[in-house]
Amino acid sequence: YNVNCQYNKHLQHQVWESPHLTIPPSMEITPEIGLWHMHGHQEKCYVRYASNFILGAARIDGEIMETL
Repeated sequence: YNVNCQYNKHLQHQVWESPHLTIPPSMEITPEIGLWHMHGHQEKCYVRYASNFILGAARIDGEIMETL
């Protein structure tokens, strides 16, 4: 359940190293952990990655396929 935590740490480096990927300078990427998975993370992750605290994020758990 730490995929997004680790993925986000290295995303820009991976994009910079790729000849096929770019991130526009004006694009802001805000990482999020689905609320359904949030409780499997460290407590400090909650405020940083929970959609409850991300401006403009919807009030969903983000895990529809896993809860069907």
